[in-house]
Amino acid sequence: MLPKQTEYNVGIYLRLSKDDERAGESPSIENQRKILTKYVQEQGWSIYDTYIDDGISGTTFDRPGVQRMLEDARNGTINLILCKDLSRFGRNYIQVGQYTDYIFPMYNIRFIALTDNIDTFNSDSASMDMMPIMNVFNEWHAANTSKKIRAVLSASAKSGKYLASYAAYGYIKSNDENSTPVIDEYAAGIVRRIFEMRASGMKLKAIARELNNEHILPPSDYACQRDGKPVPNDTESLWSDWSVKRILCNEIYIGNLTQLRTTTVSHKNHKVIKKDREDWAIVEHNHEPIISMELWNKVRATEQSHSRGKRTKKGVTLPLSGFCYCADCKNKMKQSGDSAAYICGRYARSGKQACGTHYIRAELLESIILDDIRRMIDMTIDEDNARKLFLEQKSHNSQKELTAWQKQLHEKEQRQIELNRLIRSVYEDKVQNRIPEEICVKLLGEYQQELQTVETSITDMHHKIAESKKDERDVDEFIRRLKSYAGAETLTRQMCLDLIEYVTIDEKKHLKE
Repeated sequence: MLPKQTEYNVGIYLRLSKDDERAGESPSIENQRKILTKYVQEQGWSIYDTYIDDGISGTTFDRPGVQRMLEDARNGTINLILCKDLSRFGRNYIQVGQYTDYIFPMYNIRFIALTDNIDTFNSDSASMDMMPIMNVFNEWHAANTSKKIRAVLSASAKSGKYLASYAAYGYIKSNDENSTPVIDEYAAGIVRRIFEMRASGMKLKAIARELNNEHILPPSDYACQRDGKPVPNDTESLWSDWSVKRILCNEIYIGNLTQLRTTTVSHKNHKVIKKDREDWAIVEHNHEPIISMELWNKVRATEQSHSRGKRTKKGVTLPLSGFCYCADCKNKMKQSGDSAAYICGRYARSGKQACGTHYIRAELLESIILDDIRRMIDMTIDEDNARKLFLEQKSHNSQKELTAWQKQLHEKEQRQIELNRLIRSVYEDKVQNRIPEEICVKLLGEYQQELQTVETSITDMHHKIAESKKDERDVDEFIRRLKSYAGAETLTRQMCLDLIEYVTIDEKKHLKE
């Protein structure tokens, strides 16, 4: 029992979380304040201050209101903490117990949860005996509410409802039941420019610099201006490489809604962690895209490209700059002298003991590459044959192998159906006493083991076939790009970005693309 006190300076604590509202509860801040203020007046105590946390979960004690109240309690400014019920103080049974059982008594703080009849001054009451159970129930309630909310969010996201508080740059949220993204024409134009600049090989910082030089508002500032709101003082009001990258990686611009990409460790640990893509909620072709799949794929190719072009003294980036590698030591080729030639980077750094020069004039290299591209363009006249040849070069898997995989997949799937039928049959025979138990156990073990092997094989076959189909799509895109350069007279930087992954050069200047 606490030492008896007659004068109380009360700290009233009020909390309402978004989880409470979603769960259908309505213990509003004002309702809590009214009840607790009336109680303090009836007791003849003095209210020192009211501490409020609005919209914060009780599973964490990292709340500004509760932390300020606890600091005042430690300083002796208040000696009684009053809240409407135990769950308002917190829904983490371990931390709530630490405060009510150890910390508050140490500082001679009286704690009252009014509607739960919890009063640490009356430590022998039945309500105090029940307090540990109430704490556990409050945490269970938080965990259960969290599960329900996650389930609702997951169902909404999978049905195509746009859950973001604010629409992505380039879109506004419509008034329909799914808040479907609708194109904002001005911002969409900027988005298209960003993708086009990146597809042309521009670096992220260069894109950001160009947008800033043109005084184009970054996404957050533009949203404030469009909605007639003041721009926050803590914003830099500038584009950055990160803000550009976020746009370039967002599938919303090709009409896909990708949501629930992150989660928290638990309802008590709110650390945000990234989820694997297969666990995202993805709705393809959900809304009108801003950019084409062709432009999206060009940017993806640029992101994956080995090329990091270097400018000459005249400020020109050569077509093959950054694409060339030494065939022997695998180091990147270095632009030599006036950048009119390439030599092995390792040779340039360490001399002939490290590697050969692999010297080749840029003009000759570009001519050889252009001739090879023209040869491949001529091949596309017979598109079916070209597709077959390119596919075999890319995937190293022939059409014959693909056909064999598809045949194996069909056989495995048929065996999977048969094994499931046999397992059901064995269970039925055992239930009807048609076979002894030891035979039943033996057969089930064999069938289930084979079924597991078959299902693993089916997964592998699906993966191989999917990869082959991806290769087919990549080859079709490559052929389409080749055809777009029919009649080209010179090798351009954009042509290299669109068609070349890398070029290797051996000492005899034989090229491998």
